[in-house]
Amino acid sequence: MASRRSLMLGGALVLTLVATWYAASVDEAADEMLAAPQRAAPSGRTAAPGGAAAPNTALDVAVGREPAERDANEPQRMARDGGNLFAAQSWKPPPPPPAVAAPAPPPRAPELPYRYLGRMEEDGRVIAFLAEGAQQQPRVVRQGDLLSNYRVDEITPLGMRLTYLPLNETQRLLFGSNP
Repeated sequence: MASRRSLMLGGALVLTLVATWYAASVDEAADEMLAAPQRAAPSGRTAAPGGAAAPNTALDVAVGREPAERDANEPQRMARDGGNLFAAQSWKPPPPPPAVAAPAPPPRAPELPYRYLGRMEEDGRVIAFLAEGAQQQPRVVRQGDLLSNYRVDEITPLGMRLTYLPLNETQRLLFGSNP
């Protein structure tokens, strides 16, 4: 019984030594494949356009990756990391792109500084009475008159049309809208 047991242990020892030797030879082959990009391309490798050696597909299979899954920036990343396959990587998402500021709205004419006081017709022409600004200074205006930054384009029984001269923007002041 003891001889059978020692025979089994001896066989297990031999199998362990063979498995260790095989694993070491596989590691050496993998090390050679990883060091291959640093040496000249072996005859089994083809040159890619631009003179660079094509990536070794055996290395891709050894790493468990399909050749089509290769990262396009892998050569630059490998050069940057010094060939370190285990360089630290961040899994954080990239920062969002900077927000693009909305274009400023086009300039607009300010609110009319005039308030309607009344109107009068004289010789077929309409004359309007306006109060200007916070001081409520009275103004008498006719069609074609120039006020500060405004031109009176038209006076009708319903209101008047003014043009803000710096922006050439038309504004209306309706009679009866301001008590």
